[in-house]
Amino acid sequence: MAGSYWDKFTKQRISRRRALQSAGVAGAAAGAIWVVGCGGGDDDDGGNGGNGGNGGGDGKPVRGGRYSVGSAADFDTFDPYIGIAASVGYFPRLYNVLVNYSALDTSFEFFDLATGYEQPDDATYIFTIRDGVKVSPNALGVPERNLDAEDVVVAYDRIKTLPQSNAAAFINKWLASHEASTDKRQYTFNLPSPYYFFRNRIGSPINTVVPKEALTDANIGKLRSQAAGAGPFMLRDYAEGTGATLDRNPNYYRRDESNNNEQLPYIDGMDVKIITDRAAIRTAFQTGQLSVYTGETVDESLQLAQGQNYTQVKDPVNTFLAFTMHPEKAPWTDERIRKAANFAINRQEFVDKVYNGEAQANGIFHWPLGDLALPEDELEEFQRYDPAEAKALIRAATGQDTVKIKMMYPAESTIEQHSLHLPIFLQQLKDGGFDVEEDPQAFGTWLDNYTNLNYECSLALNQVYEYAEFNMDWQHSEGPARNNIYAVGIGKLYPEIDEEIDRVKGITDPEEFKEAVHELQRTIFEKGPAFLPLVSPYAITLYQPYVKNIPQGIGASGLYVNTWWIDQA
Repeated sequence: MAGSYWDKFTKQRISRRRALQSAGVAGAAAGAIWVVGCGGGDDDDGGNGGNGGNGGGDGKPVRGGRYSVGSAADFDTFDPYIGIAASVGYFPRLYNVLVNYSALDTSFEFFDLATGYEQPDDATYIFTIRDGVKVSPNALGVPERNLDAEDVVVAYDRIKTLPQSNAAAFINKWLASHEASTDKRQYTFNLPSPYYFFRNRIGSPINTVVPKEALTDANIGKLRSQAAGAGPFMLRDYAEGTGATLDRNPNYYRRDESNNNEQLPYIDGMDVKIITDRAAIRTAFQTGQLSVYTGETVDESLQLAQGQNYTQVKDPVNTFLAFTMHPEKAPWTDERIRKAANFAINRQEFVDKVYNGEAQANGIFHWPLGDLALPEDELEEFQRYDPAEAKALIRAATGQDTVKIKMMYPAESTIEQHSLHLPIFLQQLKDGGFDVEEDPQAFGTWLDNYTNLNYECSLALNQVYEYAEFNMDWQHSEGPARNNIYAVGIGKLYPEIDEEIDRVKGITDPEEFKEAVHELQRTIFEKGPAFLPLVSPYAITLYQPYVKNIPQGIGASGLYVNTWWIDQA
């Protein structure tokens, strides 16, 4: 999670509901929702299909047709280094990454601009640049040429100059040096030290590579409404408040080896329609004007699908509400009070009452992260629902039966079912011995206070977390964005926590990393975490029956895959 994402929302006062309801952004949360969800394998010499696809049950691919998406959030720019809102979900459609690895299915890899890489040591990556990754026709005057290593150098150097960039935290911290080879066929990325999450971060949509000619002074401002890249699609036009039209890139390099080496993508293009009202998006889907729709809840999707022939894709959502405590402010300086809050929370009640069972309880690491989260039996002990124990801890810490706290939260918010969580959460705190002074705030005010650490505790909205680094950094003294905003982790009270977080990130062996992550979580529980995710739900995405070969199971990596097609015969 880059701090600049929330910074922009703070400055622009954009309702996060608009962002999360868009097909382009909400899909990061629910895997399959990002345009065409999760990936299947369009292999040539590097892509691994993971668990995607439907086993070929949709028959032979058909060329042609257009895919229509309704987005409640507008595009703010087609510059991937500063874009937010609906834009992010379309950067992989227009541009390329070196390589992408799924955070949800570790067997999935997608070599894009790079055909592979070498590692002479744990802190050096030497990527071989693929020949034939050719820029699409465009209105910016960028030549229709093959991308090379110099494009990567120019792109990442630009990120260094943009503190507001979504990718700045990664590039500025982890890019010690880089260079293109003399023949521009190799790109070398040197880290200051080994870093477990490098492969996840390098393949992010905010690290896509824009041709260097598009980043000149003459063109950079034009990326607000235009684009030039070598991805599977090209931007034909964009009208603010109306939508964007993407057409198939006739120069796209990738081919489907499972279908006579046919050029990808199969569809003619995508039509993104800006529709600010969720009910209107739903109606547009029901009347066949849109190709895809994700219900606000699983129940909504299931009710909508009754009697219809929609294809349903169910995936876990990588976001959640959480209780955030400021461990430098009383009473949260006392680990017994933080532990009391943990024992006061009945996560199963949220699963049952908010999501009708279509969710699971989170630990410090949310459950969609798979085996990086602690086993269920351990979680049941570390965060058992025990209001009597909560009261006993409060009594031990204060000598009183209750402790007074002031809790802020965004008022009248239905984002992520916040309005449904709130009364349950308040009652649970009360039952656990907390005397809550409620501090409801307008969304913009709440976000300002959350950003600037101006709170004692908060029932908080959160972004999408598709890999475990963010869960770690919530417990770090520098907070989740590692720039001292949003939250202070217990690393501020226990420097050894900060040291262990940074040490664990440097482990590159997957099994050793998993064990270290588990031990880190146990240590944090013992000291009383200051950030408590509640539950993560499932979401069901519905597709019109003409959308075929819908891949699933690899989260946002599906943005890079284009072996799906449309058959309206």
